[in-house]
Amino acid sequence: MAGWRTPFRPITINSKATCWPTPSRLPERHERFHSMFFDPRSVRPSPGLFIGGRRVAGAETRQVASPSDSSIRLDAGWASQGQVDEAVMSARHAWKDSGWGTMAPRDRAKILYRFADLVDAHSAEIAALEAIASARIYSEATARDVKVVSGTLRFFGEYADKVEGQVTATSRSSLSMVVHEPYGVVAAIAPWNFPLILAAWKFAPALAAGNAVVLKPSELTPFATLRLAELAVEAGVPQGIFNVINGDGNAGSALVKHPEVDYVTFTGSSATGSRIMADAAMSGLKPVSLELGGKGPQVVFADAPDIERLARTVARGITYNSGQVCFAGSRLVVERSVADRFIDLVADAMTGLKPGETWSKETSIPPIINEKQIERIDSIVRDSVSDGAEILIGGSRIDHDTALFFQPTVLRGVTTENRAYREEIFGPVLAVQEFEDFDEAIALANHPDYGLTASVHTADITRAFKAAQRIESGTVWLNDWGRRTDLTAPFGGYKKSGIGKDMGRAGYEKYMKSKAIWLELGE
Repeated sequence: MAGWRTPFRPITINSKATCWPTPSRLPERHERFHSMFFDPRSVRPSPGLFIGGRRVAGAETRQVASPSDSSIRLDAGWASQGQVDEAVMSARHAWKDSGWGTMAPRDRAKILYRFADLVDAHSAEIAALEAIASARIYSEATARDVKVVSGTLRFFGEYADKVEGQVTATSRSSLSMVVHEPYGVVAAIAPWNFPLILAAWKFAPALAAGNAVVLKPSELTPFATLRLAELAVEAGVPQGIFNVINGDGNAGSALVKHPEVDYVTFTGSSATGSRIMADAAMSGLKPVSLELGGKGPQVVFADAPDIERLARTVARGITYNSGQVCFAGSRLVVERSVADRFIDLVADAMTGLKPGETWSKETSIPPIINEKQIERIDSIVRDSVSDGAEILIGGSRIDHDTALFFQPTVLRGVTTENRAYREEIFGPVLAVQEFEDFDEAIALANHPDYGLTASVHTADITRAFKAAQRIESGTVWLNDWGRRTDLTAPFGGYKKSGIGKDMGRAGYEKYMKSKAIWLELGE
C-alpha cells in the first residue's frame, strides 16, 4: 500500500459527534498545534459495543493506550461471552426478520452507496479515530484508508446484482439451475495494522451478498470501526445486521465457536489463524477464510531497470507503516553482482525518515503498536546477529519519550536458518540474501512457510513471467511492490499465509453458498 500525502484539510467540528469537543474546548493556535493534523487530546471516542443497531456498554471497560503517546489512554468497552451471544443472536434475528438477505439486490446496493457517501462525509472524524489508536498516519488514513472503505462499499455494492445463477446442461426432460444464497451470519475478525481497510474487506462484501455481520476489531484499535457501524444504520442497513464487539482472543474464540455463526473470516497471524480454524471445526465445521502472515521477497536481478527508483521502492516496501504490513517486502533477494551497490542505495533510502506521532504533519515513519511487538522485533534482530547476520543500518530502538519506534534496519548475510528469514518480523527490518543465478533466486524466494506476496524486478519480460510462475505466492508484482486502490484483483496467500481470497470477485462469492435446483419436466 503506497502511502502518499494530501494537503491538510481542517477537521470540521461536529457538535453532535460523540468523539469531538465543542469549539470552546479547542486548543490555542500555538506553534505545536500548527504542526499537527489534529489535537489528539480532543478525540474522545464513545466506549462500548454496537449491538442491534445501537451503542451498548461493554461488560467491562479497558483502556487503550495510543501508540503515539502512551499518556493518552482511551476507554473501550469489552464484551462478555453473554454479549458475544447477544450480538450473534441479534444478527441472526435481524437476518431472518429484516429481509436483508432476500431484498432486491439493487436496493441493497443503494443502501451500501449511501453508507459509502456517509463514510466520505465523515472522513476527517474516522481518520482521527484511526490515527489515535493505531500506527496509521492521519494523512495516509484520510488519503487512502477511509477512501478504500468507501470504495470497497461501492465496489461490492455493484456486485450485488452482477453474480448470476446458472442453468446447467441436461436432457430436455429436466431443468437444472444453480442459485446463490447468503450464508446468514458472518463472523469477521480484523487486525490492528490496517483496522479500517481490513475490516471493510470483510463486512462490505458480506453485507453486499446479503449476510448479517458480527465484526470483532482488534482490542488495540476498536474505535473507527464502531463509528462505521453507526453510519451503516444511518445509511439504512437494518438494525442488527451489522454489529461490532470488542475484546481479546477470548471474545474472538467465543464468536467463532458460536453455533449461530455460519461463516468465519479472519485476518491476522498464522498462529491465530490455526486456532480459529480449529475452533470453527470443533463447533459445526463452519467454512473459514484466512488471510495470514507473509515473508515477501523482493527479487532483484542485475538488469533491473532504474535502480535508484527501485531502491526507493524496496525501502518503502519495508518501512511503510513501520513494516507492520502483512505483505511487506521484508526480504531482499538480490543478484550478487549488483548487491553491494544496490544494498547501499536501499540503506540510503531507508535513512532520513522522521519518526513521530500519527497526528504530526512531519511524521514519515509511525510508531510500533505496543511494547510486546517492539520486544519481538528487537529479539529477532538480536538473535539474527548472534547467528551471523550483519547490521548495516539501524538495529535498535529509537529513544522517544512517549512512543515506541524501531530504527529502519538492514541485515546482510541472512541464511535460511536465521530467525530474520524464518519468521514474520512485522517491523522495519529488511533481511538480505544474495544469489548467483535464476534457479537460486527462485529457491530463495520460495519460503517454506509463507507465500502471501512477492516482487520480481528485471528488464527481461520472459524471466519476469517465468519467475512469477515458479514463485509460490498468492500475488506476484513485476517491477513493482504493493497493493493499489484498485479492488478487482483477489488477495490471499499460499501455505501458512492463508486460505481463500479477499477482494475481487472471489472476495464476494465466498460469502455465498450455492444450491442446485432440479425440475423434472417429463417426456
